Amino acid sequence: MAKKRPTKEQRDMMDKMVRYGCVACHKDNIYSEAEIHHIRNHTGLGLRDHDKILPLCPKHHRYGKISIHLGKKAFIAKYGTEEQLAKQVRERIEEWDIITSIF
Repeated sequence: MAKKRPTKEQRDMMDKMVRYGCVACHKDNIYSEAEIHHIRNHTGLGLRDHDKILPLCPKHHRYGKISIHLGKKAFIAKYGTEEQLAKQVRERIEEWDIITSIF
């Protein structure tokens, strides 16, 4: 898991999540371009699980008062846990994949 490159399937999911947009902004009925946040549980900076990811805009990811890295408690209180949000995004992407596969 440590510093491994993502597989093709993981890169495809990352791409879909980036196109989905920031999950926190979606909850506020706004679309914002996203970057990938790796969900970590006390693993340090070097370890990334490419299956535990979340699409967040820079504000909700890195520098907002309500962001994962600077205001995590406020972020969770407003939007839910990282795991809850990741599950919701994956479910929506799977639904979208089913719908678009018809065409």
